[in-house]
Amino acid sequence: MAMNNDSPYRQAAAKLPVYFASVLRKRRALLFAVLFAITIFFLFSPFSPDIAGSYGKHSSSSPSFGAVKNHNVNDILRFIDPLIGTTNGGHVFPGATLPYGMAKAVADTASPAENAAGFVSDDNPITGFSHMHDSGTGGQPSLGNFPLFVHPGCVDDDYTKCDFSLSDRPLNRVPDSVYASPGYFTVNITNGVKAEMTTTHHSVLYRFSFPGTEAVRFAKGVAPYSPLILVDLVDLMNSRSRGNIKVDPETGRIVGDGRYGPSFGSGHYHAYFCADFKGAKIRKAGTFESNKATDEKQLLEGVGWGSAGAWIQFEKPDEEMKDSILARVGVSFMSVDKACENAEREMEDWDFERVERDAREAWREKLDVVMVDANGTSEELQTTFWSGLYRTLLSPQNYTGENPLWNSSEPYFDSFYCIWDSFRAQHPLLTVIDPKAQTEMIRALIDIYRHEGKLPDCRMSFCKGYTQGGSNADVVIADAFVKGLTADIDWKTAYEAVLSDAEIEPRNWGLSGRGNLVSWHDRGYIPQNDVDTNGTGPASRSISRGVEYAYNDFCISLLSQGLSKSPSLLGASSTSSEVVDSSSSSSSSSSSSYRPNISTPWTSLTADITKYHHRGANWRNYWNPSAKDLFRDDRTTSSSQPEEHTPYLSGGQNASSLPKGYIIQSPFVGFLQPRTLAGTFRYHPTRTCSPIQNQHSCYYDTALDVYEGSPWLYSFFAPQSMSTLIRLMGGAETFVKRLEYYHESGIAYMGNEQSFLTVFQFHYAGRPGLSSKWLRNYIPTMFNASVNGIPGNDDCAMGAFTTWGMGLGVFPVAGQDVYLIVPPFFREVKVRAGMDLKSSSPSRDYHSEKKEAKWAVIRTVNFDAEMPGRNGGNPVYIQSAKLNGKKYTKNWITHEFFEQGGLLELVVGPEESLGKDGWGTNREDLPPSYYEDEKFWEEWERMDRERTERWKEEEKAKEEGNEVDDGY
Repeated sequence: MAMNNDSPYRQAAAKLPVYFASVLRKRRALLFAVLFAITIFFLFSPFSPDIAGSYGKHSSSSPSFGAVKNHNVNDILRFIDPLIGTTNGGHVFPGATLPYGMAKAVADTASPAENAAGFVSDDNPITGFSHMHDSGTGGQPSLGNFPLFVHPGCVDDDYTKCDFSLSDRPLNRVPDSVYASPGYFTVNITNGVKAEMTTTHHSVLYRFSFPGTEAVRFAKGVAPYSPLILVDLVDLMNSRSRGNIKVDPETGRIVGDGRYGPSFGSGHYHAYFCADFKGAKIRKAGTFESNKATDEKQLLEGVGWGSAGAWIQFEKPDEEMKDSILARVGVSFMSVDKACENAEREMEDWDFERVERDAREAWREKLDVVMVDANGTSEELQTTFWSGLYRTLLSPQNYTGENPLWNSSEPYFDSFYCIWDSFRAQHPLLTVIDPKAQTEMIRALIDIYRHEGKLPDCRMSFCKGYTQGGSNADVVIADAFVKGLTADIDWKTAYEAVLSDAEIEPRNWGLSGRGNLVSWHDRGYIPQNDVDTNGTGPASRSISRGVEYAYNDFCISLLSQGLSKSPSLLGASSTSSEVVDSSSSSSSSSSSSYRPNISTPWTSLTADITKYHHRGANWRNYWNPSAKDLFRDDRTTSSSQPEEHTPYLSGGQNASSLPKGYIIQSPFVGFLQPRTLAGTFRYHPTRTCSPIQNQHSCYYDTALDVYEGSPWLYSFFAPQSMSTLIRLMGGAETFVKRLEYYHESGIAYMGNEQSFLTVFQFHYAGRPGLSSKWLRNYIPTMFNASVNGIPGNDDCAMGAFTTWGMGLGVFPVAGQDVYLIVPPFFREVKVRAGMDLKSSSPSRDYHSEKKEAKWAVIRTVNFDAEMPGRNGGNPVYIQSAKLNGKKYTKNWITHEFFEQGGLLELVVGPEESLGKDGWGTNREDLPPSYYEDEKFWEEWERMDRERTERWKEEEKAKEEGNEVDDGY
């Protein structure tokens, strides 16, 4: 595990002399002899680093350089380990940054398919130290522009014998030297250089320390002590199409720019940097291309793909610098001048300790909106919780003032990467803990719509990212509205934007918006064999896109309903813009007649409520009640299943008695399946795209009807109509069996955010205790404090999952004013009330008794230290609850609790509370389902039968005389 500056590991390092005195005399003598020999070696011979072997586990002792810092046992930063999720596909950025910071500095590693965020906790060498990254993403590696690399000297004091190119320069890290904490990152590399880094919002300050010996011995020869620092124009994806760089041999300033491609989208972006150095006199300066360096050329222009950059060779560092050189790098997306301005404004004093201290304080203030009573909760669980909350605040990144695409008075956030991942847990969490930032993000989304014509589903580096499912920015906007996050948001344009998603198909819906809208509007589903002549995009994912489109439309209906009750919010926009002029739109504050500024028929909010509510039921068009769960028995999936879930044949024979390889059937019937233009169903294997069957067959380029999840998974996605889904699945008892089977059979994959809600959907069947059971099954087995402590790409959402479940004691149903209650992993948790967070800047002052801050408090009564976590004791079940002192039987709560503050007391015990008197088990205590009207479904079924017959006749007429392929 990584240490942080105030960690108990550094505290332990400070106590080493005490420990040494307690060692037995003979052992102490032997230990002293070993340490003495090592000391003599380093004192009387040049530092002779060898390329390190195994990376090993993360250090539990302090880094090689620097002193132990003061330790505050109450500082929550000591429980934050940024290295969690830096392997096993987590792609977490572990370096130095601020909340939502643009500057993100870390060591980049040569780790194919893993280094999306730059650094990976593996054995691969370090390629450089770069200044901007994304965190937790899939796709190609993102950003990582303009990396620095440092040599303590060049063999024979010949700069041409230093390694310059990306293919030649990488060096291994020293085992156990990596250390990360909020606002700080450090690592030693095997040429004797120690790299430290800290950041402001747009700039990075590096401190490179050297062995201090007169020479450094390498395999190629001896290098005199004369550091060389280079800047390369490459990025992590090696996507540069052209670039420029210049070094001033007098001042040492290096400036440059490049044109790059996004990691999961289309287009290009321009980035700029400005690097200055302090601490040593300049000897030589020049440029390089590939591994060929020269000191006769200080400018490169229009260089294309590959390594190319500038370098400076220094004399030994000045005496007061104590064998170190500082590098200050400003970054910008506007210009070189803006990059220099950012660095000079934010780091004028070149004070590394001050910058690091300010960064840590920024993190404390941001995180202090949550407080926990951790008495009885293990340090590992505390680290899992606080580190998850920390990761939630890494992205989206605040690029306000750095947008080169248009001029606007609105905030600009980037790295919505992707909303398909983040709408389910991260954005609802920001609404609770940082409503000001969430408001600014929504304003940024709306401004993107103003200038580009669509809300993004995914966006990075000012480029449109690929769509993965529905138009889920619609859910983000609706979620904010239903939770009262309405101030400072232009709701007229917001409503226009979501209606654009619902009604207008863009030419390329693979980058924004929705596709197949003609069929969606006419048929209520996306036919598997649809011919879309209005736009282009991936002709696949008909099931997963369809259920998300349905939920998007349902959320629009909630927004329509809310706006009809608050027509004043549809007033004129208060924002300014130089590109889009909305003055020509026809608008009215009346709920009876409002026409958005898009090319759709005249409409009204009242009509919209009905239309989008009806479309919200379209998920059911995919429900095939006779679809069977068929799969081939390979003895690796069924052998681990409980006896009551052992698959059987249709005749009732137990599958375990059959030869391996039989096609068998589970007890469950009825799944979402693709439909044709004729309205008929076609069979899609129900387990495909799950961990136990072809999991990697349904990524972005899939031809299948589901995306990154199986029909088993998507068949549970109807959060707007769970009572109907439960009825279709055979009733509450069967639904519970089916949901448990999903989690225990290996079909569930918690590495994708779609599975989050399934952990808590037992609430809808009156079994909230099982939600707690499965939450504690996944934490800490899959979500923990190790470097591989998350099960998939973090997406800044995996941390939100643990924050909700472990700390806040609820999980959100995104887009609805519904939170499902579970017992937290702490004795008590306090969250600053939204009304306070909106009215003042978060500050540690509100912990003072002088401040009358309002808090939402979740208190666990009968908390037992042995209970949290499957491996730490028994599951915890809620027996009863009180809200503000009054009996509370509902298994869900609304946002009013977090907005106004209050006290939710959960009495817990080791047995599930069941029966008529059980907590949260009765019908009136269940979360809302919005399609309870039996007449609605009777009419829906009648219309579906009539339409299906008509479509069959139409297709029969078209295909008369032609052979039709009915295969999958």
